[in-house]
Amino acid sequence: MRRGMTLLELIVGLTVTALVLTTGFAAAAAIGDRRGQLETAMDAVARQATARAEIMSWVSGATLLADEGGPQFRGLDGVRQDAQLTFLTTSPTPLGAGNVIVRLYVDRDDATPERGLTVAFAEWRGTATTRIELDPRVQGLDIRYLSSFQFRSGWLPSWISSTLMPAGVELLPVAAPGDTLPPLLRLPILVPLRRGA
Repeated sequence: MRRGMTLLELIVGLTVTALVLTTGFAAAAAIGDRRGQLETAMDAVARQATARAEIMSWVSGATLLADEGGPQFRGLDGVRQDAQLTFLTTSPTPLGAGNVIVRLYVDRDDATPERGLTVAFAEWRGTATTRIELDPRVQGLDIRYLSSFQFRSGWLPSWISSTLMPAGVELLPVAAPGDTLPPLLRLPILVPLRRGA
């Protein structure tokens, strides 16, 4: 009856054990790498979803104060200059609740730290202002305004009024040529308005 192991059996056993441990550590590292990639992708999707939800909230809270000489609902078509949308909102903003002027535009100014899709906030009858970069990859905006004036519906390329609001707004972020936007920013952002004309 033989007791113990030979040196060769011991070396083979240690080699097999080392291979199994190496494979296990490699699998664990790969899972960790995949987890990091998944977390990065999920963070990007969450940022895109948050940007869409914030834009929808600000635009849906658009209001007019015609009797108080308030700012216009001003949507430029982008033919003579870059498309932009400026309006007064009652929805919560980084400046808090209350009447805040919102300007949604594409920032290409080298003097500012923001790039791409940007939103500027200014207190109505106040002094506080701030700007937020929503996504630097956005290089343009296609904006349309839904009119239901006199029982006719149709999309218009611009809307400027201090007394009438469009029935809805559609914003479509545009990427630079050859560039791609994240999936949630490639979809149109359609916002119905409460007091459309």
